[in-house]
Amino acid sequence: MEKEPNHKKVSVGLDMYFNHSVAEKFAELEQNEKNFRVAEIVDDVIMSEIKDMKNPIFSAELGGGAHPDRYDKLFEQLLSEPRGHMDWVDVAPYMLELAKKYIDNEKYKERLNVIKFVENGILEYLEKLPAEKLDLAIMKYTVDHIADLDRLFALMSQKLKTGGKLVASLGVLDPQLKSISTNARFLYNGQEFPEDTVKMLKDGDSFTVKFFNVSGDPKAGYLKGAETVKYYHSEEKLRELAKKYNLDISVGDWKEMLEKRGGIDQLILVLRKTV
Repeated sequence: MEKEPNHKKVSVGLDMYFNHSVAEKFAELEQNEKNFRVAEIVDDVIMSEIKDMKNPIFSAELGGGAHPDRYDKLFEQLLSEPRGHMDWVDVAPYMLELAKKYIDNEKYKERLNVIKFVENGILEYLEKLPAEKLDLAIMKYTVDHIADLDRLFALMSQKLKTGGKLVASLGVLDPQLKSISTNARFLYNGQEFPEDTVKMLKDGDSFTVKFFNVSGDPKAGYLKGAETVKYYHSEEKLRELAKKYNLDISVGDWKEMLEKRGGIDQLILVLRKTV
């Protein structure tokens, strides 16, 4: 009973993650090739960013969801002596239950030695964290769940150690909202719109995401109850806030960051606290 007010306070547009059946089906839907590949990309960018960090590394996956069965290279680093730590943070208790199940097997169970599951919202977790605590923060497709982007950047400037990093995957930087992606349909002002049109977004605008039953197959219909609200943040806004809070920033396609060719396109944001 005590958790209900907290749910209402921090879960605007996140109701799907508080429904056990929907959360479980959504977690299964994430077991697709693109989701695995994006996690591998984030893992590669992380390893590039932390290559000069010394163990133990204190990290947090913010809005982690159901899948700590990702980030193989990072977990190998965290499990090296002296062992590091990861707070796996999610506001929805069902997502944390699923996260525990996905690594409750011989392949992944050692990760339980370095993971602490934390039920909290992203900003609420950061607010409670001691100053200069984080070596590494990870946000896989969760930056666009944050309406108050200014607050997120302010907290990063406070909670990252000098030399600390945030590595985040981004859904979109282009203000042109398309109607369909691989896994979902986007709604503008709560309404679907045709595939051959786009809607123009402004910084801070919200839009709704409805997830398909089958990844990559709109004709399979929607996963009942699986819709969420996200917010548009432009590259200009990201850079403006990085400058405001004295954070170094890289934003763009991962291939350019790692000087690689080929592979899927994926936008990555990296914030670095240098002073």
